[in-house]
Amino acid sequence: MKVLVSTEDGQGIRDNDFNYTFHEELVRFGFDCDGEDVDGRCGCRRSMVGFHSHKATTTFKAIESPLLRQAYVTDLAASYRSAGWDLSDEEVEEAAHELIGIACQLPPGITLERRGDEI
Repeated sequence: MKVLVSTEDGQGIRDNDFNYTFHEELVRFGFDCDGEDVDGRCGCRRSMVGFHSHKATTTFKAIESPLLRQAYVTDLAASYRSAGWDLSDEEVEEAAHELIGIACQLPPGITLERRGDEI
């Protein structure tokens, strides 16, 4: 299964790049501040959040993973819970479906960035 993970690749192409995640940590969408510009100080609209570190990165990539879908969903649910989010099982499934769907459309290893609602 393809998944999205953080990467150091491509860091520094933009002046406001950052990566505080663990090496190739699974990443998910975080929350976006109200009214934040894509290149605003917070960085929430241009980054993904690590499942375990809960820290952000502006660069990530799709990789092939031996992780099974149910394990991925379980890890994602645990990530949200430990970050203080109270999501239903259905909401976690929807988030997993979206993340896996994005990863499946991409060739493995290409460095990606998030710019608001676009990858």
